[in-house]
Amino acid sequence: MLKSRLLLVLAFCVLSCLPCFAASAEEKSILIGVVDSKEILEKYSRAKAVLVEIAKEEAALSKKFQEKRTQLEAARKANKTETEIQLLTEQIRTELEPSAKKLELDSAAKSKEVETNVKTAIEKIRKKNKIDLVLLKDAVLSGGTDITAEVLKELETQKP
Repeated sequence: MLKSRLLLVLAFCVLSCLPCFAASAEEKSILIGVVDSKEILEKYSRAKAVLVEIAKEEAALSKKFQEKRTQLEAARKANKTETEIQLLTEQIRTELEPSAKKLELDSAAKSKEVETNVKTAIEKIRKKNKIDLVLLKDAVLSGGTDITAEVLKELETQKP
């Protein structure tokens, strides 16, 4: 889920780097760059670290959830009243909800960080190479200059 979200964010990032231009074929040829979003996510160290961090946080939350679920099942087996079970359920929800929201906010913030870094790197390489348009490699059947390696190199030199 996170990987697909990051891929989607990366897609939007690349598309948002598209400059607004209106050049006729007579004026100049258009230089098109392509970026392999999958390769960026697989090789960009910060993106990989974000995926690991979020996976750890999800695992910790899942463990807490399982513990609380076990506690609830034990209460049912102990023939607790429906009211006691409802109170326990509410207590569990109250305990876990903040952690789930924090995980969601942390995931969004970390994804946004990666998105911003990638967008900045793409824009820098686009300007450096005087590229008019940058597209996702998957959207291009043929042609274009692959700038993925340059973008990755730029990403790895950015300060965190």
